[in-house]
Amino acid sequence: MPMVSVWVGLIVWCEQGMYWWRTGWNPHRQRAIYAWHSAAEPARAAHRVALRYAELRRSHPLSPLIDGAQPCP
Repeated sequence: MPMVSVWVGLIVWCEQGMYWWRTGWNPHRQRAIYAWHSAAEPARAAHRVALRYAELRRSHPLSPLIDGAQPCP
């Protein structure tokens, strides 16, 4: 199954013509909540994933150690 890790808590995979990713947790049902989008519309799926990525970046910023690291020469 093809998948890519985008950020902490955001893995997107493709299965049966759909892109899937986790969007949260339902504490009442004790299970994950998932979003999906048709693989026939990759640009729209990418936009939705980018929105989730931005949301996670706000709630899980880089650690100071990584944020202050120098780029490789």
